[in-house]
Amino acid sequence: MVGLAAGSNWQRVLEQAKLLDVPKIALWDAQAAQDADRNKAYMGLEYLEVLPGQAGVEALACDPGADLVLHAVPGFRGVRLLLKSLENGKRLALAGKEALVSAGELVRPFVEKHLILPVDSEHSAIFQCLQGEDPEAVDYITLTASGGAFRDLSRHELSQVTPTQALNHPTWRMGRKITVDSATLFNKALEVMEAHYLFGLPYDKIQVVIHRESIVHSMVTFRDGSTKAQLAPPDMRLPIAYALHFPERKPSVPESIGPFMGTLTFEPPDLERFPCLSLGYEAGRLGGTAPCVLSAADEIAVEAFLAGEIKFTDIYPILKAVLDNYRPKPADSVEMLEQEARWAASQARELINTLTRR
Repeated sequence: MVGLAAGSNWQRVLEQAKLLDVPKIALWDAQAAQDADRNKAYMGLEYLEVLPGQAGVEALACDPGADLVLHAVPGFRGVRLLLKSLENGKRLALAGKEALVSAGELVRPFVEKHLILPVDSEHSAIFQCLQGEDPEAVDYITLTASGGAFRDLSRHELSQVTPTQALNHPTWRMGRKITVDSATLFNKALEVMEAHYLFGLPYDKIQVVIHRESIVHSMVTFRDGSTKAQLAPPDMRLPIAYALHFPERKPSVPESIGPFMGTLTFEPPDLERFPCLSLGYEAGRLGGTAPCVLSAADEIAVEAFLAGEIKFTDIYPILKAVLDNYRPKPADSVEMLEQEARWAASQARELINTLTRR
């Protein structure tokens, strides 16, 4: 282990640095980096190098001693880190889906060089199912979705839900943004676009089903009519371990499902109650900078919902309005993506302000 990076929790990352005996850490929050540097000696880590700020995280991700980088930076801020790591020849275990969705056109050459290993459970499942297969033999892929915290609520009930309820996912324990995105099915919209960039399939070859048990993590159907699926308990340690050890399969922490004794259910997503999923297909087909704009607008809308500024059911109209008012541009540079992400954030904030004045 060459190094560890974190956001602002310097106490936790110092504990992990000691446990894993790493020579370097980086903290995105520059003040947190100062706190870590000031307190490292108390934990017997006098030798530890602390790299501050975004530049420090990027430097660590490009460290000459690292041959694999696990990218788990949420939101648009992970874009530069993603590209810098790849441009420095690093193999990437990728969990930061927003960065890939935003910069998909710029990342495509690195995907073609097999430098990206997916960590999302759904994309890890697709990746595993494709091992040893001819990509040309794929008919379509199916991404499974738990349905999120509100999968059984009516449209009226959805308008009354609170952030606390949205953060209570029935299957997974995840970060705040991704948990809300799961409840709106926008997370699956991101995953549809992610699958397009990772596996090179057109959008009409990528489908989504609701699978409440979260045992089947995704499926690949081949042109001969057969379907391969990857099954496991809903535990992120398994796809993380698979990416870290690929191509080997090492003994892992999660128990296997063994001979699974239970019912597996599959149903189509309800796009009337959860229309955010359709936006992923719409932005994906528009191409260029449209996926970046949609993802950036969602960050602002989710923040506003969690802060109590808007209703849960306001998220979709905000995203739809931003996308409807946008004309995509070629996604030919990071600077272009940053410019368009700022525009999307500004538009989303303006719409939120309008809603809060109601």
